[in-house]
Amino acid sequence: MKQFVVGFIALFFIFNAHSASTNYGIASVGFSDFEFKDVENSGLTYSVAFGRQIHRQWYTEVGYLNLTNDSDNGTELSGDALYLAVLGKANSQYGELFYKLGVANVDIASTRYCGNSEFSGDACSFDEGVVAGIAGLGFDYYVGLKSMVRLEYIYLGGEENLSTHLVSLGFRYNF
Repeated sequence: MKQFVVGFIALFFIFNAHSASTNYGIASVGFSDFEFKDVENSGLTYSVAFGRQIHRQWYTEVGYLNLTNDSDNGTELSGDALYLAVLGKANSQYGELFYKLGVANVDIASTRYCGNSEFSGDACSFDEGVVAGIAGLGFDYYVGLKSMVRLEYIYLGGEENLSTHLVSLGFRYNF
């Protein structure tokens, strides 16, 4: 996992050779429909990201996605992803339409009781790291000189039947 994060950061800064670049940060909340192996969950999620304009029509973005986090009836499930993406954009007077393509390292952990009762001690659990691809579409709406509201849809799919649909609303600040 540490090598993956270091690789993300190194690739992110390699793309930042453009001298007139714009940096931005994003914080979002959303709703995800998460599936992995035989586990399914839907619920509220959040994400944070840091991006940089590398060309007048291109951004790079590195971020964290909370895909699922649930504790219900003796079952615990968590899914988190670190990602690196390239965004292509088109400007308008109201904001920026963009698409996102990237790669993610997803950590998924689950514990559930498989015996007759919660007290039997028979736990079925897994803790796995999965590589996934990201495809997304969104719009950043101008609300101020340096601030935007982001509406975004992301599909994240990967190994072992990992599939997540995520719709989020966030705040972007350019600095």
